[in-house]
Amino acid sequence: MGFGSPPATATTIRTCIDFWSDVADNIEIDGAAADLDFPDVVIAGLPAGATLVRVIAMLKYSARKDTSAAENYIDLASKTLRVKKSSGSWGTDDVVAINFDQYEFRTAKSTKEGGDLIIGDNDVKAEVDADATFNFRSEQTNRTDAISALADHLILYDVQMGIRVYFTS
Repeated sequence: MGFGSPPATATTIRTCIDFWSDVADNIEIDGAAADLDFPDVVIAGLPAGATLVRVIAMLKYSARKDTSAAENYIDLASKTLRVKKSSGSWGTDDVVAINFDQYEFRTAKSTKEGGDLIIGDNDVKAEVDADATFNFRSEQTNRTDAISALADHLILYDVQMGIRVYFTS
């Protein structure tokens, strides 16, 4: 079952499967909030008859770099990364997958630092509910909660999105 698995009752066995995107070389977070697309994740092969219990998103990157010559980080609170089915529309069919804190991705000026794996705590099974392609975006146009960097030019390298599906069958 592993760390972070939802609790199981004595008669229910829960399993999880992780699905990952291809790797995007880099994603640059600018000083002005704007739509920022992250890699898509394809979910294919959920077992027939599976009942989804919980679905969470994950963001992985190998390094982050500041090119602004100033300490850098997400400059405002309540910023998000959203998910939707590729057949849906931003602003109506998306849900919050990962919440970012102000000061997240803190990076010393003009440096490159190690990456991380960020595991969202929002259950997104209302949107991620079957085999499909799922898009991720920090969405400014319709939701006005896109991430932005304090000093502009904060770059994430080797970015992957993941979806972890907990289910019973």
